[in-house]
Amino acid sequence: MVDRADPVYPALWTAGPGRSATVPVGPARTAPGDFVAAVGTLLARYGTMPAELRVRDAGAASWRSVPVASTAETMGGCRAGVRVDDVRGPAVEVAADDAVTFRFEPADDAWTTTVRTAAAPDDEEAPARIAGHVNAFLAAPDAALVNDIDHRTDAERDLVEAVNRTAQPVVAPFLLHRRIEQVVDAMPDELALVQGDLALTYAELDGRANALAERITAAGVGRGDRVGVAAARGATLAVGIYAALKAGAAFVPLDPLLPPARQQTLRRLGRVALVVAEAGHDVTADGSAPVLTLDPVERMPSASRPAPVPVDGADLAYAIFTSGTTGEPNAALLDHAGRVNSLDDLNHRIGLGPGDRVLAVSAPSFDMSIQDTVGTLMTGAAIVFPERGRENDVGHWADLAERQRATVLQCVPTALTLFLTAWGTGRQGALRIFLVGGDWLPLTQPDAARRAFPGARFISMGGATEVSVYSTTYEVGTVDPAWRSIPYGRPMVNQTAYVLDSAGRPAAVDQVGELYFGGIGVGWGYQDRPLLTAAKFLPDPFRAEPGARMYRTGDLARLRADGELELIGRVDQQVKIGGLRVEPGEIEARLREHAGVREAVVVPLRDDGGRARSLAAFLVPAEPDVEPEGLIRDARRHLSSCLPAAMVPARMEVRAELPVNANGKVARRQLAESAARQGPAPQVDDELLAVVGNAWREVLGLPALPATDDSFVALGGSSLAAMQVVSRLNRQLVADIKVADLLAADTVARVANVVAAHQGRAARPPVKRRATG
Repeated sequence: MVDRADPVYPALWTAGPGRSATVPVGPARTAPGDFVAAVGTLLARYGTMPAELRVRDAGAASWRSVPVASTAETMGGCRAGVRVDDVRGPAVEVAADDAVTFRFEPADDAWTTTVRTAAAPDDEEAPARIAGHVNAFLAAPDAALVNDIDHRTDAERDLVEAVNRTAQPVVAPFLLHRRIEQVVDAMPDELALVQGDLALTYAELDGRANALAERITAAGVGRGDRVGVAAARGATLAVGIYAALKAGAAFVPLDPLLPPARQQTLRRLGRVALVVAEAGHDVTADGSAPVLTLDPVERMPSASRPAPVPVDGADLAYAIFTSGTTGEPNAALLDHAGRVNSLDDLNHRIGLGPGDRVLAVSAPSFDMSIQDTVGTLMTGAAIVFPERGRENDVGHWADLAERQRATVLQCVPTALTLFLTAWGTGRQGALRIFLVGGDWLPLTQPDAARRAFPGARFISMGGATEVSVYSTTYEVGTVDPAWRSIPYGRPMVNQTAYVLDSAGRPAAVDQVGELYFGGIGVGWGYQDRPLLTAAKFLPDPFRAEPGARMYRTGDLARLRADGELELIGRVDQQVKIGGLRVEPGEIEARLREHAGVREAVVVPLRDDGGRARSLAAFLVPAEPDVEPEGLIRDARRHLSSCLPAAMVPARMEVRAELPVNANGKVARRQLAESAARQGPAPQVDDELLAVVGNAWREVLGLPALPATDDSFVALGGSSLAAMQVVSRLNRQLVADIKVADLLAADTVARVANVVAAHQGRAARPPVKRRATG
């Protein structure tokens, strides 16, 4: 993972001698000063223009600095703000960093551009390609607008077109529930889902959804409306989604495990007209929408299929939420047709069908759950849900995978790491497909999965909630140790993926730009966020059909020479925590709501591989002389009441003021570095240290006990891993520590200190006496 501070050409420069390539310019500009300006123009298009270039006459011993201003509008102007009128020799060299040097010189009555790299690029053609990029600007007419010049080679243009040549017919019907109904009619007795002792066939699932759809319709809810489905991952969730779609409405997942205030916010922002709520969960009516409390699935009534509601593929299928920068989440709106296309494509790629069992571990508020539920039911496969109350128990997932002979597992990388650790050795499993996405994939993970399940396919999945569940795929074979990350893959059927440079034109191979998704999967936009929708959902200039749009992801990426996409980083502050997209600005806004907080900044805490594992918050109190621990406790309680657990910062610190950089902005990097540093470890009992360390070793799959000052985050710990550790410690030591306690303490010694303070507080379970006689 890199950021804007990395080299201009961030192809994977590996160890070894540098390479060079010389390409003739042809009948074009011949002034060395023009060459320097052409190099500056190219770098400006890359979005990584330095404040100055280093220039020297060929053969000179020393470099001189040439300041850079701004990009000119035409090639006849001052390109990239660079004017060089005092080049004394016929040849000139230019450099922006230590990775690449450009040389311009006469040769055989012509002019040539030579690019020399400091080390060996992963693609041998890279130097010649870069030379061609400079020449494209050098050969452009004076009147040409800089941003209109396509600096790519013919081969690069052909590659981008080939990668995005994905058009295929979409098979009707274009409605998610009609696809499920086709399966019901074809195989009514096939197993549809299982959860604990409950097992439903497709016919039984359909009957219950029909009866619930009738209740939804009787409540006056139908086409164009939204039904909130307040159910944890399980059978009620599947019935509720299916019923809402049958009624012609869109569904809005409302995970009852979220804080009640968060659920109420989602209902309001999602414009929910009716809530169907799972029995046993307290879903309080707040006046925004009536609530239908459902019987347990095994006691739900059944009905024959009602007449179909006249909806089509352009109708809304669901609204699902992403983190926002304004203090509230954004409701992304997705139609039927794009989801049918995406789910069909993925199901075809993995051969999902009758006989398969999909282990559904993603929370309803996470769009991966759409594939687990709707995508599975479109194929005749069966869903295997965790038992009620054990949704986040990774050890339970492993037991289910073994007992139910699950064949497909879809999850984020952090969850998969925990699953493989819980699986251990000596088991016999049937998993044949791993679908892994939502975050950076460790290079070692595909092989670890195949060691546990020999012959399994490992597929890297990429996408954005606003487009489709997934938009790109890459099936991982042999992992090249030189890779920076697992490739993001290529666009799926009827979807496109473009890396665009700072001028909004397709970037060259290996050139870092921003990733845009287009095609049938692009959603409607955000509910009641017109400005944000306009900024993120843009007209697609690469498709001919009227109204075509593309989604601006905010991800930095590059297109490799083999046609595969690679993620590089972000253009903004957004991070992913356990696969959940988190905008620090949303958390900061919530913190500033607290009467005791004047200012707040949230930064990611990263592991040794640079991946965000948790968050840290820095608070400036509203009043001086505040008691820091009390403010932190109150602020944490406030966030826990309105945000998902993954969005509550693991660490909080009170400061009198926040540091700023030279531009007067908050120095976020300095704060992140500060949060990563820990003070001296407290002295605690050796036996308790061993108990805590052993829990970490078992959950995180460490080869040995961690050191007392080892960091949970640095060792790969996530909020989901913290749940497993806390559960073990509380059970073993009769304690009542919380996930936030573990994440905030972070080191083995500090966690042991927290455990010591809380040990014995938890109520022991009542003694169960055996009946006698």
